[in-house]
Amino acid sequence: MSASLAFQQAARGILVADSGVSALVPAANILDANFEPEAFPRVQIGEDLELPADDVVNRYTKLNSTFHIWTREPGLAVSKAIAGAVRKALVLTSWTQNDYVCIRTMLVSVRYLRDPDGQTAHGVITFESLIQDDNA
Repeated sequence: MSASLAFQQAARGILVADSGVSALVPAANILDANFEPEAFPRVQIGEDLELPADDVVNRYTKLNSTFHIWTREPGLAVSKAIAGAVRKALVLTSWTQNDYVCIRTMLVSVRYLRDPDGQTAHGVITFESLIQDDNA
């Protein structure tokens, strides 16, 4: 297992269990997929970048994780509401998953985009986490 996979599994569990997120996005629509599912709204678990966070024991990983929000709406209001709920659920949350411990998660950025089809809104949220490997 890697720090990014541990974060992905923990984050999905947190988002599915969070009442603020689940009020806006069904649990089945919070997923890791390489294709674009037709279900809207959805939170698609995206790309990660793992970087070493210490030079001595290689026990810590700085992880940048991206989540994509997809909605069908004439504007961006629903995308922004979902992004706010996802942010509240994940920021400053600590967890343990298969010997990985999340020490902290911080918001890096949120971008809101309009799809050229005029019907689809897209939000991109990036988080930075510090993750400790208890097996290192």
